[in-house]
Amino acid sequence: MGSGTKQLVQFAPEATVGTTPSPFARTTLPFTSCSINANANKTASNTIKDSRIASGQYITGVDYAGDIETEFQYGAYDTLLECVAFNPWTANVLTFGGTTRKTLSVLRGFTDNNDYHTFSGLHANQFKLTVPENGLITATFSFMGMGRAKATAAPAGTITAAMSNPLMSSVSIGDILIDGAVIAGACITQFDFTWDNSMQVQRCLGKGLNIGAILEMVAGGTGNFTVAWSQNTSLLYEKQFLNTPIALSIPMADSDGNKYVLALPKVQVTAPLPSSGNSEITSSQFGYTVADLPPTLTRTPKA
Repeated sequence: MGSGTKQLVQFAPEATVGTTPSPFARTTLPFTSCSINANANKTASNTIKDSRIASGQYITGVDYAGDIETEFQYGAYDTLLECVAFNPWTANVLTFGGTTRKTLSVLRGFTDNNDYHTFSGLHANQFKLTVPENGLITATFSFMGMGRAKATAAPAGTITAAMSNPLMSSVSIGDILIDGAVIAGACITQFDFTWDNSMQVQRCLGKGLNIGAILEMVAGGTGNFTVAWSQNTSLLYEKQFLNTPIALSIPMADSDGNKYVLALPKVQVTAPLPSSGNSEITSSQFGYTVADLPPTLTRTPKA
């Protein structure tokens, strides 16, 4: 028997990919759900014996993967964002699509059952930021890992408490800029951004149940935003037929004054004409794809 309030997620950057630091000095992560798990891959035997009973299944590998879902707040996920971007923060700017690999060891603990699972070599495969029309901003980090170790006691190492900055919500969003300006009549009511590192697992004979390597492929950014229909929205709609890119800038600030700005300097858009009922606001959902220029996230701590 266990309580959902007795779960914990703690993490530490790895100096060597796939190797958990010792001692395991780690930071507690605020989260809403965590599905990081080990999944055994099994293959059924086709051996014919002097019996009709099947020979059963044999383990042929293990996948280590899952999501950490969060309610977005300033600072708490900056290390995870470095893993996503494959870059460090430089002068408080994070550039997506880099080449600097950063991996984590993550501890999942069920403290009322003295059950602890340390996942090593976690690579950030995907990241999704969601800004609803009315609600909390959420961020989902999708990881792929290289190994797992189980224990009945928490690992040795100092523990840094979870950050407790104010959560960000739909009212935390400032003026969203399209091509550097607020577009009259183009009221944006929802926005999301997904970054995908297209990671692939490399399995090596001799590694047993562990993964040999995880390799990043082409990186891509996509997303959606919903816009109230207007003459200016119609002009934005026309850009898809000429493949004319736009730039987006999405500012976010918490109630203490901490700020992020997500900049998408070149995206290509697609959208349908609106189709609304007679009691609905006329709007259209635009999809976008990042092209050529990397997105950036700029952070500004409160004064």
